[in-house]
Amino acid sequence: MKVVDAPYVQGFKGRKKDKIVKKIRHKRKVDNVYVVTLPLITDGIMDIYEYKHLFSKFYKKASDEICILGIAKSKSDANEVVRDIVQDMYDTDTGFDVRKFFGI
Repeated sequence: MKVVDAPYVQGFKGRKKDKIVKKIRHKRKVDNVYVVTLPLITDGIMDIYEYKHLFSKFYKKASDEICILGIAKSKSDANEVVRDIVQDMYDTDTGFDVRKFFGI
């Protein structure tokens, strides 16, 4: 599991935001956090998961493939993160290539 250099964050501010991002970068469990990732199973652009679910056996097998693009306090905040990412991709010349947009 890896986190992009500058993940989009919604619902956390200041030091709390920095602590959450640091814990996720070090693969520590955090409750009540949602993450926006590159798609693991579907052919979509991005997926939203509750962070604690990524520690289940099913996702541990794909752990190296998980790339976190955004972090949010709630599911609705995660939806806003996806909207922000899509809007920023639209505003740049990368098209809708998420990997190119984040430099992955």
